[in-house]
Amino acid sequence: MMAIPASAPAQPGPFPAHITDALFHHAIDQSAIAVSITDSAANILYVNQAFCAITGYSAAEVVGRNQSLLSYRSTPRAVYQELWRALTAGRPWSGRLLNRRKDGRPYVAELTVTPLAPQSGAEGGSHYLGMHWDATEEHRLARQLANHKQLIESVISVAPVAVALLNSDGQVVLDNPAYRRISEEMRVVEPAHEVMTALQQSLGEAFHHAVTHRRALSNHELRFERAGGGEARWYSCSLTWFEERSTLPDAFYGDDCTDYQLLVMHDISASKRQEEALRLAAMRAMLSEGELNQSLRETLAGAVFQLQGPVNLIAAAATLQRRRAGQSAAFDPLAQALADAQNAGEQAIATLQAAMPPAPEEPSGPVNLNEVLRDVLMLETEALLSAGITVDWRPAHVLPSVQGDPAALRNLFRQLVSNAVEAMNVRGWNERGLFLGTVARDGQVEVEIVDTGPGIPEALRLKIFEPFFSTKPSRGGARGVGLSLAQEIVSRHRGVLEIDPRHLGGCRLLVSFPASRVAANGAEGRG
Repeated sequence: MMAIPASAPAQPGPFPAHITDALFHHAIDQSAIAVSITDSAANILYVNQAFCAITGYSAAEVVGRNQSLLSYRSTPRAVYQELWRALTAGRPWSGRLLNRRKDGRPYVAELTVTPLAPQSGAEGGSHYLGMHWDATEEHRLARQLANHKQLIESVISVAPVAVALLNSDGQVVLDNPAYRRISEEMRVVEPAHEVMTALQQSLGEAFHHAVTHRRALSNHELRFERAGGGEARWYSCSLTWFEERSTLPDAFYGDDCTDYQLLVMHDISASKRQEEALRLAAMRAMLSEGELNQSLRETLAGAVFQLQGPVNLIAAAATLQRRRAGQSAAFDPLAQALADAQNAGEQAIATLQAAMPPAPEEPSGPVNLNEVLRDVLMLETEALLSAGITVDWRPAHVLPSVQGDPAALRNLFRQLVSNAVEAMNVRGWNERGLFLGTVARDGQVEVEIVDTGPGIPEALRLKIFEPFFSTKPSRGGARGVGLSLAQEIVSRHRGVLEIDPRHLGGCRLLVSFPASRVAANGAEGRG
């Protein structure tokens, strides 16, 4: 073995006397790192066993030969130039380069070369100590990891679904272009926050259970309104959790982890619009039939109401005549005629009541008023366009549900919107605008309907809710029970319908319902 020259830098302390040259040689020779010592011209003077194992050369084959026999043709010349500049300046060099084994196969060498300066202190070194190890597998794994990372980033970047990665504080730390497009469409900074809020309200305890136990949520459909009254968007949302292990040294033997949530949003608006078109067509047919039945019920109810008065008078007159006739009432022609008239009237009323179509019953459940109002606007689109009315639709992004009958609530708001359209659709009335908005406040779901029509005189603000009262001119087919039925529907749903007395320049209706208990606890309702 060649001893380290005396001109090498001094050791931090005196070299232990019991470490003999033989022991030191044995330690270097048995080292797992390939060690070689060369002269100033890079001619090999010594190699250890690891060097031989990595390169495939024996010590006899390389000693006396130049270190360049390990050079591989694809290693750039600039790498060697940089190496020699450092060594000539007396500085060590570390880096990776491509070496060649005896059989010609290349391998990646993690190399450190240290110059051993001569005792004279001249520039450069008289000998060089080279240490390297085979980093081929590490390089392969690192390159494979980089390729996978690039592939995943490329896939996420061009994926048609929106992806957002949230940290344990709920902050978005990674997203893709599709997610940023949703941010622009919804006009919110972080759509993920809106989605998480909607999921919590929609799923309630199921959401908290999933968060607590790190259970994945798959394909949960949410609907969001677009700011400015644009077309609503539907997203199928999935949420998964994963952990990132800490890279800090003190976590080497520990399980320190950071939680992340991966949110995936798939835009299903197109398919939902197709479903919506089919549903709307079916709803139009159902409402047409319902309106026909409702019209018939109202007509028959009006007939019963009008007939009940004379029948009551006849019944009273018959009772009075029987009292006057006393025991001879059974033979009194007038009493008998009045009794026959009373019976005929009561039979007519009973016949009319029996002919009255029954009111349809729909199971009560959570209802999203945003969806109800949207249905109403779609059903009234033709009337709104023909009347030249501008609609300002401002729904809440996320709205709790109310407990009720969807069909009845649709009829309620259709009646209110229809009344507003008729109020503005008169000759000479130029300002035609309709505002609809929803908001959740203090456990209530509130709906605001404002029109720019002539308004309702203060003296009529209570009478308009009475049966058969109408501000419309009396015409052949006019009905006057619309608002009374609207009030009945609101009362049946434990709500409040009122006219804002302070509003000027039209009519402002406020309708409020208690939010569903399930929704208030975070289990129902979405915007």
